[in-house]
Amino acid sequence: ANPVLSTLTHFHDEYLAHIVSHKCPAGVCKALLHFTIIPDHCKACGLCKKDCPTSAISGERKVPHVIDQDLCIKCGACMDACPFDAIIKE
Repeated sequence: ANPVLSTLTHFHDEYLAHIVSHKCPAGVCKALLHFTIIPDHCKACGLCKKDCPTSAISGERKVPHVIDQDLCIKCGACMDACPFDAIIKE
C-alpha cells in the first residue's frame, strides 16, 4: 500500500486531472490525448492528411485542416509530418 499512498501524496494534481478533467498533464495516456490543428499556423499543405493512417484529417488546399477526434487513433504521425508545428498534443 505504501507505493500507492506515496504516489497519491506526490502526484495528487495529476490524479485529479485524470479523474476529473480527463486530461493527462504528462501527455502519455493515449486515451486522454487530443491532437488539434491550430488554424493560424496551418498552411493547408496536406502533408499531415497524407500521413494519417485513418484519414482522420480533412480539409481542402489553402483551407486549414481539421482532425476528426472519433477517427483519430492518436499515433502522432500528423504531428511528425507537419513542418509548420501547426498540430499540438493536448
